[in-house]
Amino acid sequence: MNACILIDGRPAQGRPRGMGAYVQRLVAALALLPDAPRLKVALDKTAGEAPWTGLREVEYVWGQAGNPIAWEQQVLPKLAAGCGASLLHCTANTSPLSSSVPYVVTIHDTIFLRSLSKVADRVTFRQWVAHYYYRYGVGRGARRARVVLTVSEHSRCELIAKLRLPEAKVKSIPSAEPYPVQALPEEELQQVLAELQVERPYVLGLGAIDTRKNTANLVRAFARLPRSVVGRLVLAGFEKVEQTRIPALVEELGIKLRVKILGYLPQRQLTALFQGAAVFAYPSLAEGFGLPILQAFALGVPVVTSQSGALTEVAGPGARFADPRDPRSISHELMIALTDPTESHRMAYAGYLQAKRFNWEATAHKTLDVYRAALKNAV
Repeated sequence: MNACILIDGRPAQGRPRGMGAYVQRLVAALALLPDAPRLKVALDKTAGEAPWTGLREVEYVWGQAGNPIAWEQQVLPKLAAGCGASLLHCTANTSPLSSSVPYVVTIHDTIFLRSLSKVADRVTFRQWVAHYYYRYGVGRGARRARVVLTVSEHSRCELIAKLRLPEAKVKSIPSAEPYPVQALPEEELQQVLAELQVERPYVLGLGAIDTRKNTANLVRAFARLPRSVVGRLVLAGFEKVEQTRIPALVEELGIKLRVKILGYLPQRQLTALFQGAAVFAYPSLAEGFGLPILQAFALGVPVVTSQSGALTEVAGPGARFADPRDPRSISHELMIALTDPTESHRMAYAGYLQAKRFNWEATAHKTLDVYRAALKNAV
């Protein structure tokens, strides 16, 4: 395969979250394939350093933009045309409205179709702009793309139905764990947890201002658990917490001393939090995939998650499922995972086996097949 593929790497720069982890792991896996095409990664000088080290097979193409929209609509298509790319891979849901280079786009979910009132407790101007950009741009970009990629069968079905896309055009290729799994030695684990001022046992959750993450109901569920069962709820990755009702809710429920809210964490600290958790709680209302579930599974941590979206597809037999809209249901499932050693061990083992079903090498091979198919259809 002599073609040159340009991959949008901007989501992986700075402080990457789900989409950034997808891009980072996909590029690294593609670079290791023996039959990989020439890979180039488009990066924004204003967004941070390249997140990959030691990938000789990958060439960086640098541009500069004042914001993600300008990057995607102006800079990225110019970089693709200027670097001689045969195909552009847009990795963060939206894509250029005009591009001389054919492209494929990864649309991770259909969450962009939600009402703006469901985005956050307090919607900022920046969120308003992003919301309408997504509402306008995702569908248009998908219809212009050679192929639309997504990360779960659930998302594939939703994209076909809600965007009225041809079934053959939308391909589901699952992701895998967001970061390389390497458990910390017990001494180092204890050291990191001490740095974060986190004491075991604790329930781990991932906080976010996005209301679909359902942090409020997780807090309500935790408040129902006796202190004798679990001492603390840790909400990691919770930035801009002042834009949410969570601090007021914690105060109202009288559990301020039992809830630890942490901002964005580097990989080592996040790994330690997963590894040290008694249970990982992920009662999200909607997800296109659910990367953190696989991270918990790979580290042998029991998971309680939602009966919704792609989460049942990803978690399989490895998790216990709760009604995310009912704090009593979430609390009940957490209680079982925390107090029943037999069930907890079953969950940890089944989850570990479930995580093995997903790997980035397989994802890279399937993505490469999509590149080939898209190039055959290019004009």
